[in-house]
Amino acid sequence: METISTQEELILLAVGALHPDAYAYGIQKEIRQQTNKGISLGTIHTILYRLENEGLLKSHLGGSSNKRGGRSKRLFSLTSKGYRVAEELQQVRQSMWSKISPSELFFKA
Repeated sequence: METISTQEELILLAVGALHPDAYAYGIQKEIRQQTNKGISLGTIHTILYRLENEGLLKSHLGGSSNKRGGRSKRLFSLTSKGYRVAEELQQVRQSMWSKISPSELFFKA
């Protein structure tokens, strides 16, 4: 199983959730909405390109818009490998959660 960081996993999941309109700012906004935590755009760009280099994402330039001063957005999508990695991580997490028995846990204040 391929291992990725928590930030990489969040970005991978955000790309999948935002498809077909996953671009850096939208990913940043989605992660902030879901986690109440921010990731800088610089970090997001670095991780997007790293995940693309690892074959987990692919990208293309979308159309230009007046809103962006005529510049195009770089849109990202999951590759089949990226989807498999996300799915494997979800299965591992679910398997581990299923082994936790809240009734047997003792929380001390």
